[in-house]
Amino acid sequence: MHQVLPPISIVQKILGEQKTDEGASYRLTAHCLRAGRPEGALLYHTLTGELLLLSHEEAALLEKLPGPVSPALEELIPRWFLRPDGADDMALADQVLQIGSRFGKKETALTKYRILTTMDCNARCFYCFETGWEKSSMTEQTARDTAAYIAAHRGGKPVHLEWFGGEPLVNARAIDIITDSLRQQGVPFRSEMTSNAYLFDEALAGRAKDDWALEQVQITLDGTEEVYNQRKAYVHPQGSPFQRVLRNIDLLLDVGIKVKVRLNMDRDNERDLYALVDELAERFGGKPGFSIYATVLFENAGSDPHSYTEGERRAYVQKRMALLAHIQSKGLLERVPLKRRFTINACSADDCKYTTVTPEGRLGRCTSCEDGAIWGSIYTDAADENVLRQWKERCAPWEGCKTCPIYPQCLRLKKCPRDSECCSSIERSIREERLRRAVLGAYEEQKAAGHV
Repeated sequence: MHQVLPPISIVQKILGEQKTDEGASYRLTAHCLRAGRPEGALLYHTLTGELLLLSHEEAALLEKLPGPVSPALEELIPRWFLRPDGADDMALADQVLQIGSRFGKKETALTKYRILTTMDCNARCFYCFETGWEKSSMTEQTARDTAAYIAAHRGGKPVHLEWFGGEPLVNARAIDIITDSLRQQGVPFRSEMTSNAYLFDEALAGRAKDDWALEQVQITLDGTEEVYNQRKAYVHPQGSPFQRVLRNIDLLLDVGIKVKVRLNMDRDNERDLYALVDELAERFGGKPGFSIYATVLFENAGSDPHSYTEGERRAYVQKRMALLAHIQSKGLLERVPLKRRFTINACSADDCKYTTVTPEGRLGRCTSCEDGAIWGSIYTDAADENVLRQWKERCAPWEGCKTCPIYPQCLRLKKCPRDSECCSSIERSIREERLRRAVLGAYEEQKAAGHV
């Protein structure tokens, strides 16, 4: 048995070591993710964050549980991997979260900003969740005022900026103004962007790297050339938008900006995405900073809303897994980092260090929610505490949470338009797959560094 990664320190302080009950029958905790490797079996504790590598012989002994614990597995008891029959794993996770949330001082500095330079877009994707929203753009004055607000509320810390929209490059002038102003005020920053990348050119790619401190662009590709051009439905395109975007990916990679391609899978483009992956692998394979991931197209949004049946959801889980395996076979699958800190936030929407900034300078919690997320403005320090409180309220656990291995890391928000009282099979599978990929990646990193 070998420790690959130690437990997260704050969790270890809260829990200490679990005492052994000599007469108890033990079983593996529900909060354990297992992954087989040629050299043994990985056990990742989703509550403590500890990662262990067991030999094949030790892993085989786990199959005899629940029951008495073999001497070879006894050290798993103080480390919380083995729990007495009847122990409430979910209650333990809730207790750790409650205690852990009290540690440390309350964060007051705003250091993460998702800035909507515009709600307008040069494409007309049929699935866009912003369909029907007002197409406003940030004025030059609002951009200057946004930079002033960021500088005044960062608490002396560096800031991270996310350019979003709409298509943020439709209003690149706002990005220029904000970044120029921050630099003039001596504010250290870095940025990333979600973009269709159509509006980049060689000069803009260089400016984005040097002036915007742009580190990564996420770009959605829905298929090969004919499929992509039809689904994106660009306004007044020049030539083939698909070929133009591929050219711009090259430009971004050449100046050292990472590119993460998102594949949206639905009932119409599943098979075509395989051909797209092959084409991307041939063109960008081996280039540093290029990666791909795939997701199932979200439901009930855009100009052609629809919903999946439970059977379709299960089928899409398998289809997505198969596509991810194909991406991985090309060596281009997105690397998912394994979190090594205690987190009490579901996402940016309930993170007190984060806010969105709308084109009008309003401050909000979530870019996926048009109404009900605004809590303030860059023009005042007044805050709507009721909105802030509501966006921290979590969904109550349901029956499936009791045996879910990722429960300690699954914080679902009542206000989130994508969360619900019960976790769908497709959502649970996607979250578990993503965490498993992070665990395997962390293990391979430790192995490559000679720590295993």
